Amino acid sequence: MNSLQLSPKQLQEICHDFTNKPNGINTLLSIMLNSLMKAERKDFLVSNHCHGNKANGYRSLRGLGIGEQIELAIPRDRLGQFKPLLLEVMREQQDMLNKLCFELYANGLTTRQIEGITENIYGKKLSKSAVSRITESLYEDMKAFRERPLEPNYPIIYLDATYVKTKRETVSSEAYYVVLGVKLDKTREVLGIYNAPTESASTWDSICQDLKERGIQRIELAIIDDLKGLDQRIEKHFACRIQKCVLHLKRRLLSQSKTSHRAELAQDLKDVFCVGKHDSLSASTERAKACYQKWKKYYPQALAILADKDKLSYYLTYLHYENEV
Repeated sequence: MNSLQLSPKQLQEICHDFTNKPNGINTLLSIMLNSLMKAERKDFLVSNHCHGNKANGYRSLRGLGIGEQIELAIPRDRLGQFKPLLLEVMREQQDMLNKLCFELYANGLTTRQIEGITENIYGKKLSKSAVSRITESLYEDMKAFRERPLEPNYPIIYLDATYVKTKRETVSSEAYYVVLGVKLDKTREVLGIYNAPTESASTWDSICQDLKERGIQRIELAIIDDLKGLDQRIEKHFACRIQKCVLHLKRRLLSQSKTSHRAELAQDLKDVFCVGKHDSLSASTERAKACYQKWKKYYPQALAILADKDKLSYYLTYLHYENEV
């Protein structure tokens, strides 16, 4: 008896009609995945010549489909050695679902709202207690990350602030300080993320003390923004050099100038901070002083830092290093 031969067009029409039926795509997805797992088991048994091992039926499992769950038949072998690749994919799906729940919860959604969203996307309704367990588990992972030991020596660290909408009694923007370290092998590592309501000496002391208690003994260069008192606290705890952000300084100075002056002042500031070129500290300091003399009749207070050698030095630390650094 001859087998039925279908043309590509006929196959396309059959698939089109099938997927247009209620839940057709998920049914087709279930058939395809079950067939793949069955073929994978057959190949496993042929490739792994283990005496006495053979196919041993199936076990049922529900997986995440499109808008709802699908029924899967997971092939088994007699010795329990076969593990379909799809199971690993499904574990990754569950991890993604857990992370989605945590992101939604962190952004202020209630557990009831999260239940509805997960059911609409994955066809899997998570109970209030399940959402709570997921968020608690991820909080434990975050705690382990925050408290993990650090290496004793980081040649360079960066500290910068980012503002994130945070839900407490109400939702408002709060500062989160990210500390990034450059290791001896030149790879980078997030050392810590700290939430603090105010910029204060106690905040900076707390961050520095945490880094020390987790193992850091030496930092050679700290690159930071001009956050009040931060430079002094880092110097106290680690006795390292400080480089403040030149870009942010330029932006701040230009924002306090007239629109008609900005292009010329921007060029003068570019000449003061010749980043990427070999220069001396004294030459840069003199150019800064000259820039201040030129513009002080317009902006005596805004540009006063250019004439303050001590404050300016924090922005010229890069001159102590090779251009590549």
